Amino acid sequence: MRKANWSDKELYADIFTEVFAGNTGTTWELRKNIRQEKALRRMAMYTFVKGMIRDGVYISDNENGIGVCFRFNYRKFSIRSIWAELVFAITALSIRKLPQILRREAYRKNKRPASGNYLYYWFLDARPGERSAALEMGKEMLEIADNMNLPIYLETAVERIKPAYERYGFETFHYWEIKEKSIQFWFLKHEPNTS
Repeated sequence: MRKANWSDKELYADIFTEVFAGNTGTTWELRKNIRQEKALRRMAMYTFVKGMIRDGVYISDNENGIGVCFRFNYRKFSIRSIWAELVFAITALSIRKLPQILRREAYRKNKRPASGNYLYYWFLDARPGERSAALEMGKEMLEIADNMNLPIYLETAVERIKPAYERYGFETFHYWEIKEKSIQFWFLKHEPNTS
C-alpha cells in the first residue's frame, strides 16, 4: 500500500465509482436526475480532495483498492477542499435531501469522540474480485493505527462487510437504522494493539 498523490485522482475515481455503485448508504443522497455514475464520480473527486488535504488517501500495491483513513483532529484550511465540497453539493447531491443528509452526518459525527484524537477510517474498498487488495490495505492501516497508538473509528452501511471488520478486531459500539430509507449503519471501533 502506498500514499496516494494528486496524479492518482482518476484511478481513485474509477475504483470509487465501481465499488460504491451498489452501496445504498452512499447512493441515496445523490440526485436522481443525473446518471448515477456521474454523481458517484463527483463524490469520488470530493472524497479524494478531502482525504488528500488530510494526508489520508491510500492506493493498494496492485492499484485495485483505495482507502481513506486520517487523523480526525488533523485539519488544514484549504480552498481546494472547500471548492470540491461546493461542487459536489451543487452538482451531485439531492438538494431536497440536504436537511436529511446534514442530520445524518451530524448524528454520525456525534457518535465519535469529541476529542478527535483517533483515526477515522472513512472507507476502504477494492474492485470486485480483488479481495487481496482490500486485505493488504486493511492490515496496513491497522499497523498505522498501532504505530500511532490511536483507536480507529468507522461506520459501514454494508452488512456483508461488518464481519470482515470484526475479524480484524473491530467491535460494534452502536447500530442505527433509517427504516424508511432501508439504510443501516454499524459504528465500529478498533483499539490499538500496544503489545
